[in-house]
Amino acid sequence: MLEKLEKILSIEKKEHQYDWEKVEDSYEIKFPNDYKSFIEYYGEGGINEFLWILSPFSEYENLNTIFKFNEMREAYEIMKIDFPKMCEFEFWRNGKGIFPWGITDNGDELFWNYKDDSVEIVIFSSRYSEKQIFSCSMSEFLVDLLEKKKECSIFPNDFIRQENYYEL
Repeated sequence: MLEKLEKILSIEKKEHQYDWEKVEDSYEIKFPNDYKSFIEYYGEGGINEFLWILSPFSEYENLNTIFKFNEMREAYEIMKIDFPKMCEFEFWRNGKGIFPWGITDNGDELFWNYKDDSVEIVIFSSRYSEKQIFSCSMSEFLVDLLEKKKECSIFPNDFIRQENYYEL
């Protein structure tokens, strides 16, 4: 799927080498393989200066998966007390729950929802007033989104361009 993404999302080839095992062991998480391939090829950065892909290796707090995980978890747990119906998911713990992988300029948040035997994508609008769930991998989601085969009502219509690009 990454090969398909490379054709529709331009970047000056960077290719990175990261110690995934160390990060995964430290935080007791197994990141999806397509995400790891994406980060190794593209690194952290944004699609069309709107959708930002987080990385556990980023030096920038706003793009660092682990920093954002802690920040988002704290906010989510506080919201869950006051708005339990809006916050129906558990945050990542012991192999299950939501874990962030992306954010948008509008404040929307993209998560994986780790279930017993699968992982789905959950996208919350900036104030958690709306959510969308997709049963696919991150790379499948991005390919289908950029090819306009899949629509995310939370994102603005003009986010997808004729020539999509990725940059830090």
